[in-house]
Amino acid sequence: MILPVSISENRNYTRGLSFKSSALLSDKTLPAYKKLEVNSADYIKYIYQRLKRVCREVVEINVETDKLQDIVHSDEPRIFIMNHTKNQVKDINAAKFFNTLLYREYLYQSKAATCPRSRILTNIGVLQKTKDKGEELKWMGAVPINAGLGAKDSKNENALTLKHLTRGLIDGNINLFIFPEGALASLTFLPLRYKFQPGVSAIIKRILEEKEHIRVTPLGFAHNNKESAIHIGDDVVFSKTDGKYYSTRGNADSKYFDKNLHNLYGEKEDIVITENGESVGTNKIVPFISGILMKNLECCTKEAKQDLKNSKGEIFKL
Repeated sequence: MILPVSISENRNYTRGLSFKSSALLSDKTLPAYKKLEVNSADYIKYIYQRLKRVCREVVEINVETDKLQDIVHSDEPRIFIMNHTKNQVKDINAAKFFNTLLYREYLYQSKAATCPRSRILTNIGVLQKTKDKGEELKWMGAVPINAGLGAKDSKNENALTLKHLTRGLIDGNINLFIFPEGALASLTFLPLRYKFQPGVSAIIKRILEEKEHIRVTPLGFAHNNKESAIHIGDDVVFSKTDGKYYSTRGNADSKYFDKNLHNLYGEKEDIVITENGESVGTNKIVPFISGILMKNLECCTKEAKQDLKNSKGEIFKL
């Protein structure tokens, strides 16, 4: 479990003490970031330098698999789905940590000027609690959405937000980070299959009307009293050809993957999404996409728990 800390060709790999939390920038410094061009390398560098000081420690992350580097090298926009645990504050810290790590890798690979910009769906209530009402966080990629259980009045506004994000994915401008459970995450007694909401699957359905495929990367989070783990899962690639929807095997080789779905893939790299032997049409595809994503995220969550259990307790340095 190692992280690169050198940008030279002969990269060194090490672990070390992470940066502790620090206060948000003072009001006097706010105009500085607003002068940066979003489509510049300086934008990514600012966010990396800014967030690495407020990220909490993460103990385990499976970067030795090169999945992080694969994400950066692919140059493709993608959706990251993440699970909520009983400690949603630590979940948000883990999401920040991964995004900061991703931006650092873009910097290392000299792709900061052209890489997709991260957009992270964030409860508007969280942003409103910050000193500047979330202005800096929104500039850095936080996208406000009303995720409350009684958010019916915000349905149209949320739909418009998701429409803009979908266009960004189609155009290749953004990476989207989303907790598919939304406000239902507070119902911790329910299994994931009862809380996985259809929003992300509806986005995928819309994307496939214009793009050949879209990649989804599950990020499994796990925490104990002191430490956290992030497990980067294998991509699940959805595509559509001649009216048929396809899904790659994703994390089917993990021992924690759903056995029935594993048997359905067999040795195939991808399969047609079917119901009773018939390919699923556009009108019914959303819940099938959700089911596949839910099983992959559930698998990566179990992997993260196992990673944390086997951890030696050494923490990463950003």
